[in-house]
Amino acid sequence: MKFKLFYILLVLFCGNTNAAYNNNIRGEVKDVYVYTDHDAIYFRFKNQPTSHDSCKPTYFVISASIPENRRNQLLSRLLLAKASKENINIGFDSIGDCANGYIRVHRVG
Repeated sequence: MKFKLFYILLVLFCGNTNAAYNNNIRGEVKDVYVYTDHDAIYFRFKNQPTSHDSCKPTYFVISASIPENRRNQLLSRLLLAKASKENINIGFDSIGDCANGYIRVHRVG
């Protein structure tokens, strides 16, 4: 009974999120950028989109809000793809929530 009540309360008090994984693109990684003053990861594809509904399309961004261990996994995948010139598929938000003003990434694969 306690667990049922817990889950009901969890559902009622969870805030809505605007981030949505709603599109994919496949391409070759052109550039990867990391900075010392924040934890977000920026990268571009050779076939980078030239437009976006609400974000600047210049970069894809893995948000600093992603836990460090996951960011490190995604960064490793990006660097491996760049070094091997492999085309990879990423999942991103094509309409809404931006990360640092750029296209928010939800998956690198």
